Amino acid sequence: MELIIGLIVIIIICKILGVSNFVLILGGLGIIELLIIAMALFFIYYTLHLFFTKKSDANFTKIDLPPKGKFKVAYYMINGEEYPCIFPKESGISSNLYKPDKTYKVRFSKSLKKVYDKWAVITCAIGLTFSIAAIITTLSIIKQLDLFL
Repeated sequence: MELIIGLIVIIIICKILGVSNFVLILGGLGIIELLIIAMALFFIYYTLHLFFTKKSDANFTKIDLPPKGKFKVAYYMINGEEYPCIFPKESGISSNLYKPDKTYKVRFSKSLKKVYDKWAVITCAIGLTFSIAAIITTLSIIKQLDLFL
């Protein structure tokens, strides 16, 4: 709510100062582009980090909140230690995806002390693909509008 009120105040101040609607729209699109680039950097980081993980066999143990997290994640047991998954669990269909006492192939990150299960790997792949496609699409739109180069 505070974000919306802040944006409204900024827009009103800009209009009082005589900023045109075109410049406001262009600024809004610039902010959206920066968010898309930040999303791509997020997925690039975790996808690159995925390449430096080690394959392991793990048993699914539970779904719970991590100590410093806000979202529930799946926990896996590897060599007697329990580790959380890197990304939050899928909502709504998790009962079909995670079966207790089943051995899963996961990728373990020693530096993060977290696990990439198959759903986290799929999330990285799809997120990276779509965020790069979004960057390419928006940059091609900007180029067609002759606003950038």
